[in-house]
Amino acid sequence: MQYSLTLLEGARFRLEEAVFSRQGLEGAAYLLCGRSVTEDETRLLVREIVPVAETHYLRREPYRLSIDSASYASVAKRARAIGASIIFAHGHPFGPPDFSEQDDREEPKLVEFFSARVPGVPHGSLVLTPGTLANCRIWSGNGWGQVARIRTIGQRFRFQTFIADETPLPDFFDRHVRAFGPEIQRLLQRLHVGVVGLGGTGSPVVEQLIRLGVGKISIFDGEQFESSNVTRVYGSSISDEGKNKAEISFAHASSIGLGTVVRTYPRNITEEETAKQLRVCDIIFGTTDKQAPRGILVQVALQYMIPVFDLGVKIDAPEQIIRGINGRVTTLLPGEACLFCRERISSDAIRLESLSPEERQLLVDEHYAPQLETQNPAVITFTTAVAAQAVSEFLHRLTGFMGEGRQSSEVLMFFHETAIRTNRTAPKPDCICAKTELWGVGDRRDFLGLTWPDQIGDVTLVSKE
Repeated sequence: MQYSLTLLEGARFRLEEAVFSRQGLEGAAYLLCGRSVTEDETRLLVREIVPVAETHYLRREPYRLSIDSASYASVAKRARAIGASIIFAHGHPFGPPDFSEQDDREEPKLVEFFSARVPGVPHGSLVLTPGTLANCRIWSGNGWGQVARIRTIGQRFRFQTFIADETPLPDFFDRHVRAFGPEIQRLLQRLHVGVVGLGGTGSPVVEQLIRLGVGKISIFDGEQFESSNVTRVYGSSISDEGKNKAEISFAHASSIGLGTVVRTYPRNITEEETAKQLRVCDIIFGTTDKQAPRGILVQVALQYMIPVFDLGVKIDAPEQIIRGINGRVTTLLPGEACLFCRERISSDAIRLESLSPEERQLLVDEHYAPQLETQNPAVITFTTAVAAQAVSEFLHRLTGFMGEGRQSSEVLMFFHETAIRTNRTAPKPDCICAKTELWGVGDRRDFLGLTWPDQIGDVTLVSKE
């Protein structure tokens, strides 16, 4: 089992402030973490930072730290109440950039205390030097296990790996290396990216991710290919009519030959077991035009701290006369306005999608519901352009090539005006994305806090909050 740690950028700043609050002296804090447990990985998701209170320090020196047991007991009580794992974090202001011999002697006793007070979940420790999360480990009861990766999610996405990778880069990525350097190329090879929807925007996203050198991609689409899709779905042909879109994308991806591992899920993420597979991704692109799966992606971004790039394209062409061509890329992560409070999706529209066509038409006839849009115009030029913008946003979060001043979480493209605008909106206070208690909660008894049907079919998005 591999362990990893995920925290928000703001939480990392607060953590560094806590452990280095007094210049030149060691300090400490506790990380209370939710968990995401999949077949190959346990992700610890930082929900709260609890600094050690100044009154609980028995000794605070440049190379030594002693803390009152009341501090441990208090944080263990809080962790037990919310079912959280505890990571004890402390700083080495002058090094070493790793656990010391003193840490190795004392920390097993501390995590055993946590294991007794909060049993059945993993606990561990983290050491920081100024500006660096130096090392992290998990206690198994018989010894320490190395945390393989730390993810920091915010204006930039930082993936710190503690397992060395000296594999030579293939020559065909030389032009990328000349642009971003070898470490970014190696990072791309280590990433696992999900793409939900393999239509006009999803298929060019997959195409670009493969050619960028992303190491693993999971693709999700339960829809069948129609002949009209061939004008904008990459890797497709007329002969693919009736095939599953994810299977078509897999065949095309395999033919490229750049070594990307592609996992195929030919079902909709409105099915619980399919949606659970999203948890293994580092980053997700949402390219579906349905509102229910986009609502699910909002929940995944919040509760699992997995960033989501949500894409949309709309051509306004009544009577075949173009009035407007609009594209959108919205970045979803805790602390940013979600699709609900931006009014990109709504609970009412999600409810309508779950109805049968007959039920929906009955409501329309009785003026209780609007007609859902179907067979909207779509042109490959614009779907591809929006996909490229989304992948550019992804690269910026990894590299910062657009500049440190770039703070936007949404890009709006007005093709008919040759204009691009950006914005950043705070969550609405009454929206689900403003509920900080959901950030990083991870696995729970009811997956994502939603009501899922027992039978295979569309999910009913009913929040249990």
